[in-house]
Amino acid sequence: MKKLNTTGLTAALLGLALATSAAAQQTQDNFPRESTQAGSCADVDWNKDMLKMHPGLINACQEVVVVEGETWARFAAKFVRVNPNGNVIFSVRDKRDRSIEDVVLVPTSGQVAYIEDRPTPFGQLRTTDKISLYVPEGQYGFATQPGVPKEQLARVVDDPAPATYTKDRSDRMVAQRDRTPRALPATASPQSWLALTGLLSLLGGMVLTLRRWS
Repeated sequence: MKKLNTTGLTAALLGLALATSAAAQQTQDNFPRESTQAGSCADVDWNKDMLKMHPGLINACQEVVVVEGETWARFAAKFVRVNPNGNVIFSVRDKRDRSIEDVVLVPTSGQVAYIEDRPTPFGQLRTTDKISLYVPEGQYGFATQPGVPKEQLARVVDDPAPATYTKDRSDRMVAQRDRTPRALPATASPQSWLALTGLLSLLGGMVLTLRRWS
């Protein structure tokens, strides 16, 4: 009798394990399927505005990611800083990890970066952090993970004053913007010219007087 009970218990546990495995497989199938296609960045139908405004970024495409039949171009980026207005600056890198261009993004509500699949708010990123940015085919905007709805794309804006970045004593990246004034201030005034003209007239009168006396 005990042997029969043991056999029944083993069969029940085996059935439960098979059912759990099937349920897990069914749940996994519900997630978007992702695949990569190496060397197909040249085949991406890029957005015309992106081609016009950021032609150098196209050559920085790392690979193509396909999610549920939709093509996304993946870029490697390094965090630079968060502006006071909330805009986030990333340095887009090429395949040799060289900086190609800085892009200024306006993140959408709740958008975060992903470091090794770990969601991280932009304000908590460090200048050594590298993330992936994704651009859907035909669109002009960046996502931090592929497959998201188009309304979750971060908008690209132009930085009003281009900056170079240097490290301070705390090893932080500090923007050094061009502070050269667009026009030199007008320091000369009409009064200065009038004073100079009067002085020359006075000297001329003195010369004439000396000639008459001689």
